[in-house]
Amino acid sequence: MSAQPVEPGEGSDVLIPQPAMTREALREAVRHIRPLNLAQYDRELGEAFDQAVRTGSIGWMRTFLIKWAMFVAVERRPARAAALRVAEQVADDPSSSDEQVLDAQREIAGILAAAEKEIGLG
Repeated sequence: MSAQPVEPGEGSDVLIPQPAMTREALREAVRHIRPLNLAQYDRELGEAFDQAVRTGSIGWMRTFLIKWAMFVAVERRPARAAALRVAEQVADDPSSSDEQVLDAQREIAGILAAAEKEIGLG
């Protein structure tokens, strides 16, 4: 798997280095960290390819690669992935207070901003 080196300060909380943003490298990363998501990855890759051919636009493939690079950037760090799931649950819970929802939304935004930075978008 072609990958970027582990960032300074990254420790044992990182399952794999952030891979290159290619379909092969991302598929291998998904296979390694979340194998149950491989079928979804393959299905969405096919859909993105079909849309790209149909429309003559590579934007579909770029969107696909960004989505899955973000997925890997989050999931390759189990603590980050767990924090995202908890924040999403709080944000979606109708019994959460406004303050809890805002805190959860800030947590989600911070996690996604860190992931964007790791894949070179931030």
